[in-house]
Amino acid sequence: MAQADIRHPALTGAPWPVIGMRVRREDRRPQAASWRPAPRAVLADVLLPCTWPELESLAEIAVGLSRARVYVRDLGAVEPDGQLVLCLRGAPGAVRVEGPLAPVAEVLAAQARAAVLRVSAVHREAGRQQEAQVWRTRARQILKVGRAARRGRSVRAASAGLPTLGGRP
Repeated sequence: MAQADIRHPALTGAPWPVIGMRVRREDRRPQAASWRPAPRAVLADVLLPCTWPELESLAEIAVGLSRARVYVRDLGAVEPDGQLVLCLRGAPGAVRVEGPLAPVAEVLAAQARAAVLRVSAVHREAGRQQEAQVWRTRARQILKVGRAARRGRSVRAASAGLPTLGGRP
């Protein structure tokens, strides 16, 4: 989804879930990002996206159901050296996040769920109860996927794409 299609709640000052990562900037734009320490990289809080397809994909990556890569980009053109947001491949100006995801996977899944619950709260406060319930169901879906992954139904629990011997069905 293009940035022009939706305005991120963090631009209005609303609280939003973040995750820490190391980012190196050149010319006020991100040039490199990493989950672990990297040369000339500074620890920064990176916002999670606010759209369901991106949040769902990030949750699947975090629990090991997808091997897709995570990217980071500027939140908006208004603040070139402002906040960064996680995104998926194909976003304009996106930089791939390097390093193993395993140490931060549980935090990423929890923050994705927190972002979904925050969207639900925004809908509830606006009086859109039905939309709020849809987002709460999505948050519950992320929780269930995480639990299933811990029981061995994840890509990380597979060896070279094949199920591991002795794994639970």
